[in-house]
Amino acid sequence: MNPITYCMNVHPGETLESVFDALKTVTLPLRDALLGAEREFAIGLRLGHLAAEALRSPGQFRRLSSFLARNRLSVIGINGFPYGAFHDEMVKTAVYEPDWTARERIQYTCNLFYALTHFPLSRMGEHCASVTTMPLAYDRGQGFVPGMFQNLCEMALFLRKLEGFTGHRLCLALEPEPDCLLESTRTTIDFFEELWQYPEWNPAYRDYIGLCFDTCHFALGYEDPQNALREIVSANIPVERIQVSAALEVEPGISVDDLLPFLDSVYLHQTRRLEPNGVLCSFPDLTTEVIHELLNSSARIHYHVPLAWAGEGHLRSTRQTLTPGFWRYVRAGGWPVEVETYAFSVYPSSLRTCTLSEALFADIRWVQEQLSRV
Repeated sequence: MNPITYCMNVHPGETLESVFDALKTVTLPLRDALLGAEREFAIGLRLGHLAAEALRSPGQFRRLSSFLARNRLSVIGINGFPYGAFHDEMVKTAVYEPDWTARERIQYTCNLFYALTHFPLSRMGEHCASVTTMPLAYDRGQGFVPGMFQNLCEMALFLRKLEGFTGHRLCLALEPEPDCLLESTRTTIDFFEELWQYPEWNPAYRDYIGLCFDTCHFALGYEDPQNALREIVSANIPVERIQVSAALEVEPGISVDDLLPFLDSVYLHQTRRLEPNGVLCSFPDLTTEVIHELLNSSARIHYHVPLAWAGEGHLRSTRQTLTPGFWRYVRAGGWPVEVETYAFSVYPSSLRTCTLSEALFADIRWVQEQLSRV
């Protein structure tokens, strides 16, 4: 069975103390409820750059590593997408800074990989522990710039050397997201094909730079997740993690009052309206003005809703795109599966009908049920 966990970016993870607090107050009780206190539980850590810098201290390394081992928590990887604050203040497009042209992004990511070599890692068969990262940059029309290729080649060389020193093969997993340089199956494949032709690229780097596949992001672009995943795998792009998440979907007949509770000042909610001719109309964020553009339309919004929630009224979830065929393919591939519902803190009251622990429990149970049926 695939390792199944949740992404700890639903918690504050900017400091090391906030990580410990989340592990003690939510992760361990969740493990006990799902598996019992004696079973190993896989986790997907989130460490902001301050937490990652704190782990440069050998004492802090030992402290966190010992805590994980003592409590039978193994690690599938680390979320290295948000560099700084990710809760309780405006994030929006700042989540994409620094991007993959910046030295700060490289140093932060290297710190995460150093940390990963000290943690008890989950057993994942042919797949390796990974650090997920942003999809190169927010798309401001700049395209793929040489610095991105150069920096990823540098990361691949670093990971190859790290494997030689530690014996751990680790992978940097780029995560395609709407309105970024990597946002779809096509842009992702195009980028990797260019990367593999870059003069500094070495064929021996192939296993070190891969992908984190987030089902919400592909569904937002009205791509079928199973077909998208198959096409990416067929292109020989390493996929090291599946993030299972669902976007908010609206049906014709939606009202302004239905959508107003989903406005928030923290996260970016890229929106796609499906036109009758099949063309997608894109909006960079959900605003009051955009809500009026969605009335009497079919649309999807980058708003990670609970997987255990099927929808209500004219509000739906893209979890219906996660078909038995998708689950069968994921199970056969053996990928670690990570539930991602980071938006819990800004959910409207209609979705916050339980505690975070209860919501995570329900979402993981839902994933377990889907995998067990195929």
